[in-house]
Amino acid sequence: METSVWVRDERGHERGIDSLEPDHMTPEQFAGLLRRHSWRDGEHRLVAAVLQDAVETFQKHAFATSPEKRELFDEVYGWVTNREDHSLFAFTTVCEILGLDPDYLRGGLLRWLEQNRKRPVSIGARFLADPPRRIQTVAAVG
Repeated sequence: METSVWVRDERGHERGIDSLEPDHMTPEQFAGLLRRHSWRDGEHRLVAAVLQDAVETFQKHAFATSPEKRELFDEVYGWVTNREDHSLFAFTTVCEILGLDPDYLRGGLLRWLEQNRKRPVSIGARFLADPPRRIQTVAAVG
């Protein structure tokens, strides 16, 4: 059974459209959509930057002793280990947007933490002088 929905166009005229009418797209149109995803490039760079910052903060401050740096680590640790949050910038969502397996990355970070707990390492942030290259590097990995 088809149902009609009434919509108002830009001139204020109402017209009915079938809500169960399928959308048809040729393979050429679909391929064109995939090539024209520049609107997503900015979003992917933002999400990649969020993830890279989190991983760098996680590793850089994992064994910090100052309260400020320890607070940064605790915040990122909570973000990485939270499996219940599915908001836009949740760890799981960010990984899925970038095509990464969140459980695999989470497990790798937690293994890294455990392996280095007895011998803390000092990790400095990379690419801070060149943010576009930093983002491209993360996006290329994803």
